[in-house]
Amino acid sequence: MTAEVEKVKETIEITNMTCVGCARTIENALRKFDKTECSVSFADKSFTVVFPPADYSRKDFEKAVEAHGYRVKGNEY
Repeated sequence: MTAEVEKVKETIEITNMTCVGCARTIENALRKFDKTECSVSFADKSFTVVFPPADYSRKDFEKAVEAHGYRVKGNEY
């Protein structure tokens, strides 16, 4: 019997996602994380990620999105 791994669900808003192509780029960036589930909503201008907190933090996903030129709401510089 395998132990259940604790996972956290976070929904994070993006301020400058302007098209479906942007959503696809963000989704591809997030899919590179092992042991996670993600979805991107162009309509809501956000992404949701489910991840094990022992392996990742919210900041990891924010950095991955920002590395592609998108801004996370609340992180505007």
